[in-house]
Amino acid sequence: MMHLRQSDARRLLLWIMLFFCLSFLTYAVLTAPNFIITADLGFENLLANIRTPLLLQIFNVITILGSVPFVIGVAGIVGIFLWYATAYRAYIAGLVVTLLGAATTGYFMKILVGRARPSGLISSIAETSFSFPSGHATAAMALYGFLAYLLCALFPERKAAVLTAAVLLIGVIGFSRLYLGVHFPSDVLAGYLLGGLWLLIGVAVVKRMPSAKSTP
Repeated sequence: MMHLRQSDARRLLLWIMLFFCLSFLTYAVLTAPNFIITADLGFENLLANIRTPLLLQIFNVITILGSVPFVIGVAGIVGIFLWYATAYRAYIAGLVVTLLGAATTGYFMKILVGRARPSGLISSIAETSFSFPSGHATAAMALYGFLAYLLCALFPERKAAVLTAAVLLIGVIGFSRLYLGVHFPSDVLAGYLLGGLWLLIGVAVVKRMPSAKSTP
């Protein structure tokens, strides 16, 4: 029990840290201080120098992995699997809370901040919503982070490989949004923070469910 309490305390501390980081970043974007503008535009200009037609095609494919239809499809397949894997049904509630919470919060944050998309680097795909936070980065952290948590419970001996794969996948999806010219770095970072907040909440939901087979 002591171990579980310590584990819960660590997750709570991490959640608080992510919350304050997201709050600070959101305030910074709203007030647009020089360091945010310089960092975002500097990275945007850097990517402009390494853009190639081939890489644009590759990242156009990669970015689909964080799109709404793809995320819903993957979540649906995972949900069906969990429903029939009776011992792991508790994860369904955690997955739903993680994805719905992240999507809803991200939607209202976009409206609240109302940040325009990057204009210096011509985007290769059309986007009509506001820029902050990145919905793809939010969804990637929420979905693939939760899947990593699930897979670590299913295959604890492969935990290192699962976490490495998840970090790489989440990272490349976020970078695809930058390379395609539809987001600033601060948008993607905010998406990761928001997705991480709801991922921790989803994990907490799983652990509160009866008979949940979860990782520490």
